[in-house]
Amino acid sequence: MSQLGEKVMSFDQDKSNDLFDVQRVLDSMPYGVGLFDQSLKLRKWNNSFFAIFEEKSIEVAEQQSINDIFNLSLENKELQQENDNMLSLISEMYGEANPNSPFNWVYKFHLDDAKLVEINAEFFPSQGIIMTLSKANRRENSQLIEFQAAKEYLETQTRDAIHMAEDLAVAQEEAANSAQRIQTILNAMEEGLVTLSGTGRIVVANNAMSVIFGYAPSEFAGMELKNLLRSQKIKTSQDIRDLLNSHVDGFNVYKSEEIGRHKDGSSIPLKIDIREVFLENEKHYTVLFRNVSEQHEAEKLIRHMAWHDSLTGLANRNLLSERLDDALKMARRQNKKVAVMILDLDKFKPVNDLYGHASGDKLLKVVAERLLYCAREVDTVARLGGDEFAIVFTNIEEDNNIIHIADRIINSIQQPTEIDGNVLQIGTSIGISFFPDDADTPVELIRMADVALYQAKDDGRRVFRLYDQQMDADTKAQKQIEIDLNKALENDELLLHYQPQFDAKTKHMIGAEALIRWAHPTKGMISPYNFIPVAELCGLMIPIGQWVLNTACIAAKNWQDQGLAKIRTSVNISARQFHADNFVETIKEAISYSGLDPNWLELEITEGMVIKNTDSVATKLEQLKSLGVYLSIDDFGTGYSSLAYLKRFPVDQLKIDQSFIRNIHEDPDDAAITDAVIRLGHSLGLKVVGEGVETEEHVKILTEKGCDIFQGYHFCRPIAHDEFVEFQKDMAKKD
Repeated sequence: MSQLGEKVMSFDQDKSNDLFDVQRVLDSMPYGVGLFDQSLKLRKWNNSFFAIFEEKSIEVAEQQSINDIFNLSLENKELQQENDNMLSLISEMYGEANPNSPFNWVYKFHLDDAKLVEINAEFFPSQGIIMTLSKANRRENSQLIEFQAAKEYLETQTRDAIHMAEDLAVAQEEAANSAQRIQTILNAMEEGLVTLSGTGRIVVANNAMSVIFGYAPSEFAGMELKNLLRSQKIKTSQDIRDLLNSHVDGFNVYKSEEIGRHKDGSSIPLKIDIREVFLENEKHYTVLFRNVSEQHEAEKLIRHMAWHDSLTGLANRNLLSERLDDALKMARRQNKKVAVMILDLDKFKPVNDLYGHASGDKLLKVVAERLLYCAREVDTVARLGGDEFAIVFTNIEEDNNIIHIADRIINSIQQPTEIDGNVLQIGTSIGISFFPDDADTPVELIRMADVALYQAKDDGRRVFRLYDQQMDADTKAQKQIEIDLNKALENDELLLHYQPQFDAKTKHMIGAEALIRWAHPTKGMISPYNFIPVAELCGLMIPIGQWVLNTACIAAKNWQDQGLAKIRTSVNISARQFHADNFVETIKEAISYSGLDPNWLELEITEGMVIKNTDSVATKLEQLKSLGVYLSIDDFGTGYSSLAYLKRFPVDQLKIDQSFIRNIHEDPDDAAITDAVIRLGHSLGLKVVGEGVETEEHVKILTEKGCDIFQGYHFCRPIAHDEFVEFQKDMAKKD
């Protein structure tokens, strides 16, 4: 509790000594004040104390007890009981209080049903109680409010102390012996307070001044204000007098933020208030000093948080934009270049997934340190969010300088890092744009660096790419495809073409591969080579793949229902589809919904999809095989081509990638690879499909090598559904 209350309660109760000055202070207060001694009897009060009660007739007299004063008769018995309980509680609390630990409580006392008095009771068990009363309309069901926030109450008491101190300073004119008591109250304040003479020299200073400025209390006497401040406005004695005379009078308070000068030479952020007072008919001034160091530190922290990433301490997007804007202004004046580098970490997501976000955060801090090490001191390194970073390079002499830094960053980031006992290794892809070559605004430079970054990712990652205009055109085209593709499923713009497959010996059609096409409303037919990669990037591959699977199964069942020959229909499965947790269930649903016998459904998967996490892949393939579907490895020969996984997985067929067949008649290497694939497949009991068969010579060579199935333009191009139905009918007539 505040020391102020202790000092007031310790005042001599002899009215002849202190009534005049203390009473003057009490009467100046806007709220009621009552001082009760250890017997809980009234000893002092101000004019407002009993005015609070208005129409209630109360006899005011010294030595009245708390119960006598607050013993009001209310028609509302519940409120009367609450008042009685409050009085009992005050007596109980006072009796049980620790004499060495004053404390305060807040109560509500009822005048009637509509009005109540808020009582702030400050307990000094060894001395008595100070009560402050304020009247209010009834706002809530009256209850004891436990423990008012200490900070709020202390601030209130501090403000009261300031006013009391000023009033007491005025009272010195009439009671010289009150000076010591005033000093005692001043010393209880947290703020520094001095009294200045009319000439601007310090007359009196409280103890807080020593805490703030480091001087002994005796050193303040006669000191000038200029000795305590580093102010452009107050450098000389005359400056002080001019300020006091021009800015401070009985109506005006001078308020300012200043830098204080500590005795040891250090600086202190201050807020000062200067007021005019009269002591013994002479003009004086009180100066209140508030040390706002904590406030400044808080503001500094807030500013730092507003401009920096909380995890890494790097600049954030806001600061990056401001620094980039400043860099461009300087570059224009000096005819220099500016570079923007956007970085995205490769294989960072698995770190979070496998080792947790705590390890991921530690790794991001390591990345931040490495970027700072690779960049120059004049450059701005920022974290934009997630695993995306950026660097602004200023004052560039040659583009090669930035290229060397990009190489250094790529090499640095990919170095293994031990986090929580695990050795982690990631990489980074980088996009770079230059001012003024590529753009002349911060927004465009960042966007173009982003475009170059996407190109770096498309080119295999762990590389950097410099922006060029063609990238931008490609990116915009890709973005438009993404927008249109989102509508394609809803608008029924996707369709399937079918390419027949033929038995190499009988030349009979035995199957067909379902190939997706996009009939764009304005651009016409769009190849899957143009939109499938976009679908992969924007997360549409799973719903598109599901549509292909369902549509192909329904079509195959309809052909059989029409009496056409039973052929196996193959569907390409994307990596995202295959690795989805519910993939096997989606296959079951497609088979069940269409009514197709699973023996007539072939699923084509690539080597890259099955070579990793072989245990879980093997389990999933076994589940698919148990359904009765046919499994084929597509584009065989372009990936790992491992005999080990082929022996382990329950696949039925290999498809030789058409890149080997295209030049099989000219390229000995292609011929040798094709021959090896066919031999490998047959050794494992697998059928082998040659795709991309376009000439009679292809047919002859593949037949000689023992290829089982042909697919390609030599026999039939991919054709639309209705055309494929007619093709089947024609083939049936020939057979």
